[in-house]
Parts: sequence; structure tokens; C-alpha cells
Amino acid sequence: MNKQNSVMLLATRFQELGDWTVEQQFVLQMGSSYLLAHGIGNPLGKDAVTGFEVPEAGRYRLYVRTKNWTRYWSQGPTPGIFQVKVDGVADGETFGTGDSEWHWQAGGEYELSAGHHSVALHDLTGLDGRADALIFTTSDEVPGDSLEDYKALRASLLGPEPEEDKGEFDLVVAGAGMSGLCASIAAARLGLKVALVQDRYILGGNNSSEVRVGLGGQINIDPYPSLGYILNEIGPDRIGNARGAHHYQDWKKMDVILAEKNITLFAGYTIDSVIKDGDKIASLGAVEATRQNRIRIAGKYFADCTGDAHLGVLAGAETMMGRESRSRFGESLAPEKADGYTMGVSIEWYCEDWNTPCSFPDSLDWGLKLDETTVEPVHRANWYWEVGMNDDQVADAEKIRDYGMYVAYSTFSYCKNRYSKKEDWECTHLTWVSHVSGKRESRRIVGDFILREQDLTRPIPHEDGTCTTTWRIDQHYPMEENSRKYPGAEWMSYGVLVPIDPYPIPYRCFYSKDVPNMFMAGRDISVSHVALGSVRVMRTCGMMGEVVGMAASVCAKKGIMPRDVYTDHFQDLVELMKKGTGRTDVPYTQFYHQVDRTGHQAEDR
Repeated sequence: MNKQNSVMLLATRFQELGDWTVEQQFVLQMGSSYLLAHGIGNPLGKDAVTGFEVPEAGRYRLYVRTKNWTRYWSQGPTPGIFQVKVDGVADGETFGTGDSEWHWQAGGEYELSAGHHSVALHDLTGLDGRADALIFTTSDEVPGDSLEDYKALRASLLGPEPEEDKGEFDLVVAGAGMSGLCASIAAARLGLKVALVQDRYILGGNNSSEVRVGLGGQINIDPYPSLGYILNEIGPDRIGNARGAHHYQDWKKMDVILAEKNITLFAGYTIDSVIKDGDKIASLGAVEATRQNRIRIAGKYFADCTGDAHLGVLAGAETMMGRESRSRFGESLAPEKADGYTMGVSIEWYCEDWNTPCSFPDSLDWGLKLDETTVEPVHRANWYWEVGMNDDQVADAEKIRDYGMYVAYSTFSYCKNRYSKKEDWECTHLTWVSHVSGKRESRRIVGDFILREQDLTRPIPHEDGTCTTTWRIDQHYPMEENSRKYPGAEWMSYGVLVPIDPYPIPYRCFYSKDVPNMFMAGRDISVSHVALGSVRVMRTCGMMGEVVGMAASVCAKKGIMPRDVYTDHFQDLVELMKKGTGRTDVPYTQFYHQVDRTGHQAEDR
């Protein structure tokens, strides 16, 4: 295929997106952002529509890059289906019905005149059909389905993707969850020019209205009680998972970021390349989700706050994922043998009782096989609705997210259509289902020190202690009964809690041992799987970010690297940690959920 005989259209670049949702979580896995029909069981009202130009008249074959997202778990007819309308006429093929992996599904053939034509994506169910790209071609060649084939075809049909140079910054922060936000704010307030790159348009990560997980852990505690005031500025003033969007107060995060003159925000950009100067990162490349334009950002220092360690991996840093063996670090809570198990993903959802009856598609043919003993007839998901613990949290990210939605839809459908008390659900509406994964664990970047279980439980103090972790070692496992009935596809978990004393996390956990100018903050810091169970909660991650922002300012002012702060200039960081960088003249609201209660399973906590 070439430009002379083929036209390629990216779905996110359609002139009108209608009610379709731009989905950008899986760019690194499948090569692109795409459009998702996330109507929560209601067919989308407005089509995605665009015009396109045909170079010369001919008979064109239609191909659509899509997938059958329920095929992993069911051979029945999938609910994620849509039509393609060419010049207002629906193609005879129903799309989304093929393989479980991304592939080119063939449509019909069209006699198209040279010149202008239109195409539309028409959703049929509101149950997460998806479209990445369309091709109209006169070639007999069938496009390849591999990621390499897809990238090559894009390059051939769309041409080179120029990068816009966004300049050089003192600190480039990758990821705008709580750790990335606090790192950016702290560095900016200490005089650094900061670029904050976020792969979504909304800030806050797991605490955003897209994921809806409440904050946990303590801030403003010894030995540096001034750490944490930044999080108090941006954190919501209320407890709870899976609540209404307003509950998470996204505007607080955005307002503080936009008020900092030293921060340049790049929202909606996925980092997908790195250029290095020797061992150091010189710049990163990123692609925007909707128009899919490219930018390049240079920096002196970088901070990986992505959670999945995407920047670190691109830069060649050593990472860990899964559980280490008991012998590796001498941890009593570690398994005898190392494995790939991780804590899973929560896909939050909730439903509400209204005064009007409603229906929901019966998932009998395609959904999770539930019965009266396995269904969870609740109105709200919570932390223990957890999937993907035995999957690869990076490579299988889309499959894991999809399974979380699959469980949510199947549960609600069973309660509406087949539950013995379904009359109680007659006026219950499925109000919200997240399509954004709430991750707990994936890759961790190796620093000069790896925090272990015994550091937290004995405890073993270190001279470079910084912000303090207070959460108990909180490890999650598949619920045994659920695992027996759904082996390899568990969706319920339980927490095992091991007490710790409040423990200052060593600074050496916050920079890469391999990439001299890269920090990290959040759940991808240098810790064992066991120790991650304590440090991963968002208030603790926010304080990590604040420390990293301070350390970056020491580096910039001294002309040194992150490791040098530990070896020669740690007292400079201590002085900054004593002062803090957060405002103390705003109402203090972070009193809730300071203690771990994950042993308690209830939908309303």
C-alpha cells in the first residue's frame, strides 16, 4: 500500500468525535490512541464523523483497525460493536467482532470518485467498541496486524511525523499523579523551570475524577513535618472511592499547577522516545492523544513519576517487576521463589437508585458466568474489586482494564436481569464505570538503595531518611473462594496488613543507579515488592515528589547530579525539607484515611 492507492484515517483525528471517548492509555502497547464507545450500556447518540479526499476514482476496499475486547473470556457475540458509514451508507460488516488482539477487520468495497467523501463511526451498544484507524485502498495487499507492520504502514501512508521543539527545561517531570504534581510544584517554587508531561488531559492520576480512588496515609509528620503541605493544597477534602466526579476536586490540582509561572504543562502527551547524551537523558519525545502531533522536550534533569516507569525503561534504567524471592532480600513476607505476581488494578464503578425503571443488556451470551453464590450485589466497587494480579501489568494493560469493565458490566447485568432479588434493582441505574485503570503496582526502578521489608519492620534507620511512610505493609492477594471459581481470572482480593513504625524513606530510593540525571517518585521508586505495600499510597507518594523537586533544585544550583546530593550535599536537602514548599495559609483538610483499613471490605468505605 502507498499514498497513491490508499487513504489512511486516524479515528482520533476525525473532524467531529461525537460522543466517542479518546483513549490514550495503551499507546506504547498497541501503537496509537483510539476512539472508545464508552456509553455504559447506552448506544452513543452522536457519531464520529470526518471528510476525506480520494486521490483518484476506483474500487476501494475498507479496512478498520479494531478488536473484539470480550473474546479473551467469551466466545459468544461481543457487545463492543459499531458500524462504519461511508457517504451516509452503513457498511455491511459489523465491526469489533473479530480477534481479541488489534487487527485490520475487512469491510466492503466501494466505487469512489476522485474528490471529497465522508465517513462516520456509528456505535451500536455503548459497550466499549473501539476504532483506531481506517484504510480505503485499491491495493490487493492486506495490511499486517503486528505492531511493527502497523507502524510501518502509518509511516508509509501518513508520511513522516515531525516533532515540534518545546525547548529546554531545568526539570522535566513525566506523570502528573500526586507524586509528579508535588515534584513539579516544589521545583517550580524553588526557582526551576519545569515541564510537566501528563498522558491524560486531567491531573491527579488515581485521585482524579477519571479513576476515583481516595487519598491515604499521613503527611506533615516527623522528622520533617513541613513535608506534605503541597498535597494539602491540591488534595480533595473528602474520603471515598468511586464517588461522583466533583468528589475528587480536579480543579484544585489544575488551579495550583496553572498558577505556577515556572511550570509549563503538556497535557495529553504520552512519552514514547528518549534521546540520550552518554548515560544521561538529553530529551524525550511525546505524542498527543487527539491530533497525535509530536513534541520534543529537552532537560537537565528528569523525574519518572509515571508509575509504570515508562521513562526509565526508555532511558535504559534497570527495573524490577513481580515478587522477589525470599532469599534475595531476606524478607519473611516474600515467596520462596520469585514470580511475576503483582497487586492488581481496580476499575471503579457505581450505580444509583432513581425513581425511574431502566433496563441493561443481558450479558448471558458474552459476560462473566455468575450465579447467586458468586455475584456481588453491591452498588459501588471498592478497592477489593481487583483484577490482573497474575497478568503482566504493562504488556497486558489493556486486557486487564477490559476485564475490570467486563466484571462490572456482568455484575450489574446479572443483578438487573437474573438475580433472585432483581425487583430491588428495577430502578437502579449504572451511573459510572471508569475506563481508566487504577493501578497499584508494575515496574520499579532500581536506585542506589532498594528499600526492604526489614527496613520498615525492625526498623533499620538510614542516614538519608526523607519523607515518612506510615501505611502498614499492605499486600493484596486473590480471594481464595473467588480464585477457585475463576482460576486465573480472579476479580476479588483481600489485604494482609503488617504493622510498621513510621519510617523515613532513604533518599537513595529516589534516583536511578543507571541514568545519572533521572529521579523517580511514586510507586516506581527503588523498593522491593514487599516494601511497596507501604510506600505506594498517594499521600506518601506526594511527599516523595516534594522531596524530588527539592533535590532537583539542589542539583540545579550546585551543578551536580542526583547521586551527588546524597554523597556531598545532603545537608542542603535537609534544610529544604525542614522548611517545606507548601502553603500553610490554606485550610488544612487532610485528616481522613490516615490509617490503613483495607482489612475491612465494604462498598461504602
